[in-house]
Amino acid sequence: MLKARLQEDAVLGRCLATSCSVERGELVLEELPFARGPKRDSGIVCLGCYQFLQFGEDGDSLDRCELCDWPLCGSCADDEDVTEHRGECQVFSAARVTFAGNVSDDGICPQLDCITILRLVRGRSSGARMMVLGHPDSRGN
Repeated sequence: MLKARLQEDAVLGRCLATSCSVERGELVLEELPFARGPKRDSGIVCLGCYQFLQFGEDGDSLDRCELCDWPLCGSCADDEDVTEHRGECQVFSAARVTFAGNVSDDGICPQLDCITILRLVRGRSSGARMMVLGHPDSRGN
């Protein structure tokens, strides 16, 4: 049984509300994310499965995509079902943007902070935005 419904509210606008009583901690709705990517301020991770990768201080590693040279573990590089990285791979390859592999003293790789944003923008430009937004005309572009 679906435990949530869309409703119009004078203050909140269109929103999701429970359609029956729910217990604390009870799952009401489960959806796939619009876009996924590395956690902000993370170390170097595979752009397919998000496992941490070991890069040398000089940014050297074998765990790189053959096409764009960005972080991708061997398992994801060999798996044709791993499609999440393909979009930015095309962008980085065409623009010749390489991955430096630099990590700050606190273990953060700021170059990866662009991945989720790029995936969101690519999804938006492909029309996928319409699937997640029920009233696109009332929102800004």
